Amino acid sequence: MSLNLQIITAPLIGGLIGLVTNSLAIKMLFRPYKEIRIAGIHVPFTPGLIPKEQTEIAHAIARVITDYILDHDTILAALASDQIKEAYERKFDEKMNLWKHMDQTFEELLQKYRLEDCVNIAECKLSDVVSSYLIEQCKEEEIARKLIIQAFSDFKDNMNPLLYKMGKKALQATQEAMILQVEHLIEEQGKEMIVRFMDLKYSELLELPVSEAVIVIDQHVPDLKNILWNQYVDFIQQKFGKFLSTLNVRQIIENKINEYNFAELENMIMEISRKELNALVWLGGLLGVIMGFINLLF
Repeated sequence: MSLNLQIITAPLIGGLIGLVTNSLAIKMLFRPYKEIRIAGIHVPFTPGLIPKEQTEIAHAIARVITDYILDHDTILAALASDQIKEAYERKFDEKMNLWKHMDQTFEELLQKYRLEDCVNIAECKLSDVVSSYLIEQCKEEEIARKLIIQAFSDFKDNMNPLLYKMGKKALQATQEAMILQVEHLIEEQGKEMIVRFMDLKYSELLELPVSEAVIVIDQHVPDLKNILWNQYVDFIQQKFGKFLSTLNVRQIIENKINEYNFAELENMIMEISRKELNALVWLGGLLGVIMGFINLLF
């Protein structure tokens, strides 16, 4: 073969080999999905690396997310972040403005929610009745869901896009689990958060229209917005912090990743890293071309 032809063919062949080997290596990360045996003999490199090590990969991803991204302190800080506080203050102002124009009395409002027995019990403390109403409003407005969705939105904005896409379904599952638990905690213990703010003028407030009662509350507790927020923060740090300690977020993420089938994992990783993986393939081709030229020199 003439030297001129070798100068052309050697780099081309080297580049082709580089492209094929790197492309094959990337494919072998994912495929085959299952172990292959021929005449009872295990074919090396089957299954692919990721299917073979899915459990370990899931464990590693879950550990990274819970140790460095979605750790205990980060979750608590996000639930009491400035964005959450702003959302709370907007909702508080909206509700106060609505209640200031409401002609219904507290008694009628309680009857609407089938709390007549509370109204008829003279010994019932005003704090118990009003807290029941506020908890009902929290459930109707889905405050817990909105707060946690906002918190997870903050997480997403600060997460590495690769880690977020890989753990997206797991994070969504965690979000729903947290919403259910917070709603349960609000329903079971929410009264304790607000009962201390209610005074003993039970009968008077029951007869007042909601609009007048709001004015009375505003006069007696002008800093109610901040007091409620501080109580919410205390609740998040103390009660919810204890719950979070018992919620195995790492295991939830790990289980969710293990639930993916191999095709889903491949598509997800390729969607995230397609550009980088393609660059590796072409880099293999470039190195093959270079090696082809070097081979001619020696």
